[in-house]
Amino acid sequence: MILVTTPTGNTGSMILQQLVEGEQEVRIFVRDPKKISADILEKVEVATGSLLNEYEFTKALQGCDTLYFCVPQSNTQEDVNIYYESFAKVASQAIKNAGTKRVVYLSGGGKESNLQAGLITALHKGEDIVSQSGASVRALRCPVFFETLLYQIASLKKSGTFFLPIDGNYKSSQIAVKDIASKAVEFLIDKTWAGVEGFTVHGPADISYNEIALQMSELTEKPIRFQQVSKEDYIEALLVEHHTSEAFAISLTEMLTAIGNGLYDTEPRTEESTTRTTIREWLKENLVSKIK
Repeated sequence: MILVTTPTGNTGSMILQQLVEGEQEVRIFVRDPKKISADILEKVEVATGSLLNEYEFTKALQGCDTLYFCVPQSNTQEDVNIYYESFAKVASQAIKNAGTKRVVYLSGGGKESNLQAGLITALHKGEDIVSQSGASVRALRCPVFFETLLYQIASLKKSGTFFLPIDGNYKSSQIAVKDIASKAVEFLIDKTWAGVEGFTVHGPADISYNEIALQMSELTEKPIRFQQVSKEDYIEALLVEHHTSEAFAISLTEMLTAIGNGLYDTEPRTEESTTRTTIREWLKENLVSKIK
């Protein structure tokens, strides 16, 4: 049986959907089952509790040989590293307690770069902790999600502009969440792998934000542009417009700065690491209708 954490989250919900469609034996670990659709609930086992409660997490893992573990998303942490480490430590101990054999962990790209990368560095710290659990681990080292563009909808609708503290011409890997979910599902249903390894996933091609703006312009038939802003201005926007904590705003900005400084360059693209969904396909499915 496979235990899925964060089943209402970006990746967790898609992983859950794919596992159910594949008729896998699945248990979800969730605080509030009412947030899961009825058609999914009738096809899975449900364990309720908190990812920060070792007893509840261990109980949820009993009888599950495989775990999908993702630290829940938050933009209000007072200390980002401690936030990720706290979840990872509880998970690692629960995995030991339950004797879980395999863990798929959602991590971030650039682990071997040695760059200070804010949120990504925190994800890497969590990866190290989970890797000491005694289970076999596959850490999915992902680039930026296409879905982060959804946080720019208000600005795109108001002024046809989106902003980040990164060079608009710099090309890097980005990826659709559904492609990460598909790769996670491959590992979750495969009972043959062992050992602790990181597995890099890339989008289909490296792309710049200026190129993304051009794609948006073509698809919406109105001018869209990308504008690089200072780190200070970006942090201020996160605090004022998105009401994040200062720690999160600084950490996210450190991540974006590290990406612009070559965070992902240590992980070369391969045929196995390259996923299918293009930015144009993703924009058509998820963003264009919201900003036209």
